Amino acid sequence: MMWAAAWRRGTITIGLLLVMCLLPFGAVQAAMESVDTITVHVVPEAGTVRPPALIAKRMAASVKTVGEHVLAGRNVADIAGSRAAYEKLIQEVFDRVLIGYIIQRVSIEPGRNSTITVEVAPWGDTVQDIAWEYDFGNLSPELVKLVQQDIGDLESKADTVLLGLPIDAVDWASMVSKSMIRDILAEQLPEFRTGIDIIPGRRTVVKLSLAPAGPTVLDTRVSLRSDSIPNLLLLQMRPAVEELSKQLTGLPVAFVERHNEYFTEKLEEVAIKRSIVQKYGLSVKPAIDAGKDTVINLQVETDRYHLWLEGYLDVGKEDNNTSAKLHAGKYLNKRNEAFLEVGFVPGTVSWEVSPGWGYTLAKGTTGGFKYDLTHSESYFWFKQQLTPVWGMRFEYNLQDESNELGIRYKLHDFVSLEYIFSENDRWLRLVGNL
Repeated sequence: MMWAAAWRRGTITIGLLLVMCLLPFGAVQAAMESVDTITVHVVPEAGTVRPPALIAKRMAASVKTVGEHVLAGRNVADIAGSRAAYEKLIQEVFDRVLIGYIIQRVSIEPGRNSTITVEVAPWGDTVQDIAWEYDFGNLSPELVKLVQQDIGDLESKADTVLLGLPIDAVDWASMVSKSMIRDILAEQLPEFRTGIDIIPGRRTVVKLSLAPAGPTVLDTRVSLRSDSIPNLLLLQMRPAVEELSKQLTGLPVAFVERHNEYFTEKLEEVAIKRSIVQKYGLSVKPAIDAGKDTVINLQVETDRYHLWLEGYLDVGKEDNNTSAKLHAGKYLNKRNEAFLEVGFVPGTVSWEVSPGWGYTLAKGTTGGFKYDLTHSESYFWFKQQLTPVWGMRFEYNLQDESNELGIRYKLHDFVSLEYIFSENDRWLRLVGNL
């Protein structure tokens, strides 16, 4: 009897082992697994418009949050057994917070990575058209065009978020579209702060206002400079250049810096329209030093002539302390210049006429020879432009072997100071750069 009972117990044990071996492995595994991750898909009901991609992404994120609270960590088999209840729970919770859409169906595929599919349909009227309204403040029409170039395809990108959206969903969806608009403008137009207002409707209106961010241009100053023609001749182009420079006032400094090439081209276009440019074959090179007090420098030169007119007032010199000099030169080529200098001394009512020759050794460095017909004296001369405002000149008289050295500082486009050293004297000279 004992051996019979033992035989029966062994048979039962073997039978249970055979049953467990014959059960599908997935069923056993499912009974032991819990939900680790959740993936959400938002799909449109058949025959309805698909929600915009960013809006669907926002919906999916909300459903995932609900799903994680309800499903995460729970036994997969338990979820599978009560799937309908879980689907109904998620649908009811999400349906309360989702405005503008109806939740038609929620389906759950249980597993370690469970999948939730939400089928939605819009209700009520939808957005059929988008109208954009801009407030550019006091920007000129030309600057508005420049800003619009920076804005680029903003409208088409933002329209994809709003078009086809239920009107009732525009309010909460506008958070997504506003965030996207700000992100785009932060990259394409970083120098401005953006104000956005979205008015829902079949024709939804997006109002966009721009305000400068960071330091702005408070004032502009125009400086016209030339080493080859008198400043008086440049006065003709100053009004037009100054009028254009006023457009920079109020702009963010960083915006002017980023569009430096655009603004310098505009300045050049305005300057070269003056008749003096064609008459003397002038080249204009603008440079903008952007800042709260922006400085616009226009270097105006010609490769045909070398003309300048200066008036002198010497302080510390008793005789002939006022004079004027005109230099009229013609460039023979890029380095050689033939010139005539005519000086006038009011104190003695005398003229000094000196023909000469100049040679350009390097940029800002010239030297040459001139002969004073009035006093029958020959000179070697040398000039060096040290910086845009500092310069030096040296003259050597071949007859009496005397030297004269002048160090000049440019105070203004029309005024310079020069300190002069000679063999037996030194004095300060006020120079009017006419």
